[in-house]
Amino acid sequence: MDVQTAFSKFTKIEVHPEILEIYRYDFSLIPKPLLKFVKKPLIVVQPNKIDDLVRILEICERFGLSIVPRGSATSAYGGCVPLKECVVIDFKRISNFEFRENVVVAESGAIWMEIERHANKIGKALRVYPTSALVSTVGGWIAQSGYGIGSLRYGGIGDNLEWIEVVDFKGLRIVKGRDLRHYVGAFGTTGLIARACIRLRENSEIRAKAIACKFSDAISRLENAYHATFKDSRLMQMEGYDAQDTLLLCSENVEGNELGEKMWARRLTPLRIASKGKRVFLEVAVPYEKATDFYENARRVAEGVEAIFSKDCVVFLGSFSANYKNIIKALKFVRIAEKLEGKVYATGMLFSHKSSKELRDFKRKVDPKDLLNPKKLEPNVFSRIIGVLERFL
Repeated sequence: MDVQTAFSKFTKIEVHPEILEIYRYDFSLIPKPLLKFVKKPLIVVQPNKIDDLVRILEICERFGLSIVPRGSATSAYGGCVPLKECVVIDFKRISNFEFRENVVVAESGAIWMEIERHANKIGKALRVYPTSALVSTVGGWIAQSGYGIGSLRYGGIGDNLEWIEVVDFKGLRIVKGRDLRHYVGAFGTTGLIARACIRLRENSEIRAKAIACKFSDAISRLENAYHATFKDSRLMQMEGYDAQDTLLLCSENVEGNELGEKMWARRLTPLRIASKGKRVFLEVAVPYEKATDFYENARRVAEGVEAIFSKDCVVFLGSFSANYKNIIKALKFVRIAEKLEGKVYATGMLFSHKSSKELRDFKRKVDPKDLLNPKKLEPNVFSRIIGVLERFL
């Protein structure tokens, strides 16, 4: 039995060359000379139910096939970009969810905003969700990890999980507590996220107020807010607002204003300036006590800076026009953060050399043949190039 026949018995498959070409990419900008290192999938499979994932992994292990999981590919870190010939698992058909007391249990392919809309009908709401919630999937955001809307009060997505159900070569199992660290932010390198139990909040109305202020004054204004971001004057201007440094405060207890409500309404259309031309966006997480120092240094290298305030750190997004000179500036953005006890927001393909030894050791234990999203926890051609460039900064 060949691979295509084996998969087609229980799942939808895609083998057309033009379809496979689409599955080579996410939102990351890959320089043309390096495109040859991005591989085309052998086949794309779209399982219909969670049990199919177990069978897919059994087939892949039998044939020695690498596996790359894929949600909506809204990341810019190359987490779902194939670096070896592989089977891409597209989770779009595994998308059911159900509400239980104060939680939602959602399959990996469920769309965040679909969950939010249904939760609102029963008086509930997601505590946190990504700015790409209109299209991004539950499994995709958990696999990358990170912060989003609501993270000032509730923390990152990892802080809002009761448990996840993962699939590896030993089958299905529930993971909770400290063991979540081996899967949240691991890009599917240690196991495929099948379902997640996610905490909810009461659906109280969020109002938004925009305040003109310096970054050094913004942190003192965050108390009791649900969500807050800061955009410097250059970013505000690029997004079509008045060119002034602006703090957006969102809460149940804040009195909204016109600009604040407008910015809040646009929260699900991030990176709107990307439509004005190709740009590179890079994110870092920095401790609160170092945030002002980082901002003052980083704004000298970035063309625009946004800060997303979370419960335990500040996430900074730097905007750079897409050229080789500014790629060096983007790496300086990361280096400044690391000197101030910060770190790159996510590793993925581009920063795999920064993955933790603990996670690499765990992967060797559960995936000794390195079939699960290979080259994402070890140096690859992209991370090696970045590593070399970093030495000259």
